Amino acid sequence: MKKKYDNSYNRVNDAKFFDYENYLKYKNDIWNPKYQEGLYFSALEEIGQSLNINIGLKKKSDNNIQWFKTPHALHDGHSALKTLAKEQDFDLSLPVFKKTPVLNPLKSIMAAFKSTPSQKHSFLEQSEKDNSTNFHYIRLSFSSIDSKYSQTAIIAKIVCQTLMKQITNNTISRWMIPVRLEEASSIQASYIGLQIEENQSIQEVHKNLVEKLKKQEYWGYHLISKLGLKLGRRAIQFLTEKNVLKDETIWMGLVSNLGDLGLSKELDELTVLVPVRWHRPLGVVTYKHNGQQIITITFHDSLKKVNVNEISREITELRSAL
Repeated sequence: MKKKYDNSYNRVNDAKFFDYENYLKYKNDIWNPKYQEGLYFSALEEIGQSLNINIGLKKKSDNNIQWFKTPHALHDGHSALKTLAKEQDFDLSLPVFKKTPVLNPLKSIMAAFKSTPSQKHSFLEQSEKDNSTNFHYIRLSFSSIDSKYSQTAIIAKIVCQTLMKQITNNTISRWMIPVRLEEASSIQASYIGLQIEENQSIQEVHKNLVEKLKKQEYWGYHLISKLGLKLGRRAIQFLTEKNVLKDETIWMGLVSNLGDLGLSKELDELTVLVPVRWHRPLGVVTYKHNGQQIITITFHDSLKKVNVNEISREITELRSAL
């Protein structure tokens, strides 16, 4: 029997802020230097783009999903989950990160500068630019499979190629892949830029991902961001507005792999969503939880031609063929 899909969009309703004391402190002083890389999100706040990480919990004692959110300026996905698990008292086996030293700063910076899109990103239909961060999402659940390729590469291959085929005119797209730098209770992630081609094999995607990690491109982006922080608030605002106000995007979306989060005695479902905006309108998160491989995809509301049913069907079929 073929699986049926709900073609309606899912929405986040009545999310409440967690890490609330720190949230209030941040809102009262969003340009405090202690927020470091979070200040780039403060610059987005100034132009009306408040980016929040949304996390949904469905407890075994509850029939409904409870939604929680936190400013991206305070947390990345890892630290947000760690903080929420402590507040809401549920089991979570988060990976522990050790700091990897930068081996060649100049080489890493050059790798970041060279990581540029080969094609302009072109969606089948996207509304005019706006500062809204409204979104809808889908959540897919699969039985876990073993593979010699990383889950990040598998998701990039299957999901990014599917999204590119279904809602863009592109044959090549560029995706942001977060890389956590070290263990911390706050935002502590950089990223690499991974190009996906429409007919790339899983072997090619995996190889490109490994090569970028070896070059430590993520350290290059991190060092560039540190330079921006030294230039001060005006420079951060100028660079942010220059990026946000232009008519094209250098990123089609973001793909985040949170790893194996283990088994939870308290939760039936855990849903983690990446914040999106007009210039990065797609967000993909994958993680293993309660023995299932979860994939969530967030769509910015500016994307008009999104057939959730077809996207779900194709991802399921391609993943089953691995």
